[in-house]
Amino acid sequence: MQSRRAFLALIGAAWAALAAPARAFEFQPYDPAVVKKAIASGKPVIVHVRASWCLQCHEQAAILDSLKSDPAYQEISFFVVDYDKQKDVVAKLDCPRATLIAYKGGKEVKRMSWDTSRAAVVAVLKAAM
Repeated sequence: MQSRRAFLALIGAAWAALAAPARAFEFQPYDPAVVKKAIASGKPVIVHVRASWCLQCHEQAAILDSLKSDPAYQEISFFVVDYDKQKDVVAKLDCPRATLIAYKGGKEVKRMSWDTSRAAVVAVLKAAM
């Protein structure tokens, strides 16, 4: 009886794991040293400059969140800049809030501010790949 329950629990856990969507990426807080190293690696990097109160930022974040399970973006490193708490970074990046910046091959390759269309957000991601 015990082994049957354990087996059924294992099957249930496996089913739940398969049913849950995999996450292709997660945003990391912007740390200048970590981001500099990621960009220098030449691999694709996306930086999202956003504020908690910004409607455009929330719309962009919702689009990005909907893309998290897409394996096409799993090779990209994603970082978020807090517009209100990281003013030094915002000044260095020379950008407004609601900005996505793509890096590829160690260089900035695309920048988009304010746009909240899925096509614009995807274009920035694709530029980094």
